Amino acid sequence: MPNLTNLTSSWTKYDSVKVIQILKENEIAEYINSAKTIDKPTLSHFLGIKNVSEEVPSFWNEIQQFPEEIGLFGLVAAIFTHHENIKSFAERYSTGNMEGIFITEEDKRSTNLRSALVESGAAEKIFRRKKEVPYDLSKLYRRGNVGLLAKELFINRLKTIGYSEAEIEENFLNISVENFFPKALGLTDEQFNKWTSGHGISNSLYELEKNGITYEKFGRIKAFKVKQWLNRWDSVPNYGAKNRRKPQQYFYQFNLPALLLKRIYDVHSRNSSVDKNDEVFSQRKHSEERSAEIREYVKGGYPWSTITLAQKESDAYKDLQMPGWLPTSLIANILGADSIRRLKPLEDDAVITINDLGDNLVELVLPQKIWTDSWMPIVSPIEIIDGQHRLRAFDYVSDLDGEYELPVIAFHNLDFTWQAYLFYTINIKPKRINTSLAYDLMPLLRIQDWLEHDLNGPDVYKKVRAQELTEILWRNESSPWHNRINMLGDVGQASGGPVSQNAFINSLTNSFVKKWDGKIGGLFGGEMHMGEQDVIQWDKEMQGAYLIFIWEAINSAIKKSQAEWVVDLTEKSVGETIYPDLAPAFTSLKSFFTTDQGIRPVLLIFNDLSFEANDLLELTKFDVDIDYDKYSTQQIIEVIVTHFDDNSVIKEFIEGIAMEIVNKFDWRTPSAFNPNDRDEDLKRQFQNQFRGSGGYREMRIQLLRILANSDRVFAGTNKISDVARAVQTKLGI
Repeated sequence: MPNLTNLTSSWTKYDSVKVIQILKENEIAEYINSAKTIDKPTLSHFLGIKNVSEEVPSFWNEIQQFPEEIGLFGLVAAIFTHHENIKSFAERYSTGNMEGIFITEEDKRSTNLRSALVESGAAEKIFRRKKEVPYDLSKLYRRGNVGLLAKELFINRLKTIGYSEAEIEENFLNISVENFFPKALGLTDEQFNKWTSGHGISNSLYELEKNGITYEKFGRIKAFKVKQWLNRWDSVPNYGAKNRRKPQQYFYQFNLPALLLKRIYDVHSRNSSVDKNDEVFSQRKHSEERSAEIREYVKGGYPWSTITLAQKESDAYKDLQMPGWLPTSLIANILGADSIRRLKPLEDDAVITINDLGDNLVELVLPQKIWTDSWMPIVSPIEIIDGQHRLRAFDYVSDLDGEYELPVIAFHNLDFTWQAYLFYTINIKPKRINTSLAYDLMPLLRIQDWLEHDLNGPDVYKKVRAQELTEILWRNESSPWHNRINMLGDVGQASGGPVSQNAFINSLTNSFVKKWDGKIGGLFGGEMHMGEQDVIQWDKEMQGAYLIFIWEAINSAIKKSQAEWVVDLTEKSVGETIYPDLAPAFTSLKSFFTTDQGIRPVLLIFNDLSFEANDLLELTKFDVDIDYDKYSTQQIIEVIVTHFDDNSVIKEFIEGIAMEIVNKFDWRTPSAFNPNDRDEDLKRQFQNQFRGSGGYREMRIQLLRILANSDRVFAGTNKISDVARAVQTKLGI
């Protein structure tokens, strides 16, 4: 008699988690052949075989074709080795919508399940020790091919439960529902059926079919050609420069169903399997809260969109419903046939063809492949310049019960500089929105010369961003500068710290946030190679995490150091404010690390060497895939810092620099020495050279000299000394 309790595998061993990593690294054969060790019954239950001598089901090999989903696939396979797991996820943890919140209990099974969620990528690393663990399985469901492999996995488990092949073949869906499979996965029965039948759920073809959005009806779209071009624009400077191809003299105006437009755009913007290392503005940060507000407005207008769910369900408030019109056009760019995004070309069968019909009319011919299950392009034919929150308001609206089209203004093959310019003029000049956010959404704006001539130009990005980064250092609990920066300009330690906010801002604008100066640019404010416009795509959370990672490395190096200055200041710090996680010599008021005179050279050194070593460190490729809507800024930054720490190349580089400058430079201020002692007075006089405006340069020179003689390496054989010497050469010091 089939019984779910026949699924039983021990979850008291960490091997129940280890199997996920084995799958991700494609090492199943090594463990089966005992080349590497693991508890064999645990591995057998995971693979769905009675013992390791049996043939391994073919879907374990086929899932290797999907690196984006393989961790989550392994998680589901692991969860479905035990009946209690399935019921717990179905009845306690799943919140539907492909997500859930795992509640950790004080037992080994529970803590291992928590580790499995983190190991698979369903939950962020920050939750590895937390009681409540939010998790997200949605990435697993985007491809129908993965759903077919998952069906093979579920059939394997159903056979273990006791069902025959004939029973499963005849009644797969009902049997799965009876055993809580869809609920455990956070799916409806219909979603489960669609996915295991080979249909991706996110942006699926099913949405279009259900709402009558067919190729016959919408495959060819009539559009107006809108001519906007003055003769004087022919003489605009620098046409043909990088990212500044001369634009066409017209754009197009048309309508598209919201669900169709979302399908064409979102595949591109949300495909995190592609490196974001060669796009000048690909990191468009999305606020789900804002899209949710628009979504409610679409359903019932205003003020119905602002009332509670209970009020919406009450007859007393039905008269508040109004049309939720969105008449303002989205601004888009239709990619040309030769376009490249994220180092990948636009595929031939994904190109939108534009046919001129005369009389200022054109016909847009959409790719017919959009209406097939195989539509999963790396590069989408349309990119949104302005309006993504309106577009993504339709993410969870599959049945509009009518027709809802969005007006679109579309340019064709518009180069990056002009897209950044449009974004700026639409969102900043007329509306005065958060200018710093614009520089995260469009990083190319950081290096536009025309902004420097704007009345707001020089301060729009650099000063505002430097202030935001200073606040991140001060506010974030994991930062060595947490509550240790004087943010208000008050006097005394009680004000927050001896270093003022203004000092940090000035130091950052002269280092990490500066523009290209012909020698070395700012890692967060300049292009990596002169004239290439290759700005690093990091937003302020990524930038802040990098600074925290640097200062953590310095604090850690001081903790480990036995340098004379460290020992001396540790002894002299008795009686000063104690910070349990920080080295006393780091927080000592007699250390240059607590003065503007020391902070600026430190930021200059780390910026200069990071900038010079960018290609070796692959900083332009470094990215963290994290859902900003789900976590606080504090949590997001903590996650990013752990990713920096997990990157061995970046870690070796930053820690190597920190160890060198901590152990080979005297960081004591002149006040640390006794002027009445002859030997100490000589040291005091020597340290005086680092005071005043010339002190920044002198300390920078000496720190570079130390690093130029370092024997430390990173990434195998690369030498920190080579990077430092290259910086010396470029700076002429």
